[in-house]
Amino acid sequence: MKKVIIGLFSVYVLTACQGTAINTDDAGEDENLSTQYSDAKVSEKTAADINTQLGAGYIGNGRYDRALIKLTKAIGQDPDHALAHNYLGVLYGRLERPEKASKQFKKSIQLSPNDSTILNNYAIFLCEQKKFSEAKKIFKKVINNPLYINRSVAYQSAAWCAFENNDLETSEKLYKKSVELNPGLTGSLLGMAKINYKKGNYEYAWSYFERFDKNSEPDADGLWLGINILNKLDYPDKNRLASYKLLLKSKYPDSEQTKWLFQGKREY
Repeated sequence: MKKVIIGLFSVYVLTACQGTAINTDDAGEDENLSTQYSDAKVSEKTAADINTQLGAGYIGNGRYDRALIKLTKAIGQDPDHALAHNYLGVLYGRLERPEKASKQFKKSIQLSPNDSTILNNYAIFLCEQKKFSEAKKIFKKVINNPLYINRSVAYQSAAWCAFENNDLETSEKLYKKSVELNPGLTGSLLGMAKINYKKGNYEYAWSYFERFDKNSEPDADGLWLGINILNKLDYPDKNRLASYKLLLKSKYPDSEQTKWLFQGKREY
């Protein structure tokens, strides 16, 4: 689970693993939208808002070149646009430019020090940089904000970070809280499946994985986890096991997980 967002992440765009409040709707072609706000002669601030959301959408779709154009333009229109700086930090993180990412995140927090979305994204970045202590402090601040609408996602992000730091007990507590707040949050369900698998609680792992599977489409990593859980059960669903293996080989033929399947590796 390299990235959340977020929403984990996605780890920033939460999916999965990983990550957070980025707009993941398809940004699509934005020429019409650009024309609309140009014709309406909207303020630079409003134009910056629009370009920020478009840039965030492009990040969610992996169109980083377009995201960079939109977010750079947004900052040009409003140099103090905190979210634009924040998403530019997310983008530079994706592009593996940590120094630039850190600079943008810090500027964003300077402009809006109590914005939980901004803080959550920065904490995810810190966790990816293995700065676990710093990330933990920021996650705590986000989680303790009762007004934050995405607290379940914040718990999920913090849980993922604890998992990355090999702190399974803390990770489990945080994932449980995330699921309490949002029973259908797939990243947290998958996280609970992983933790219970590692702890040898295979029945619990399968119950969480089933709930995850009903609400999401597993990637190669998820399919591999499902295969491994089923292999550990006393009475596995053999049809489901065969289906996961077929999906892994057909959809992700070049993945490490498919290689492991052919090699007979059975441990997740």
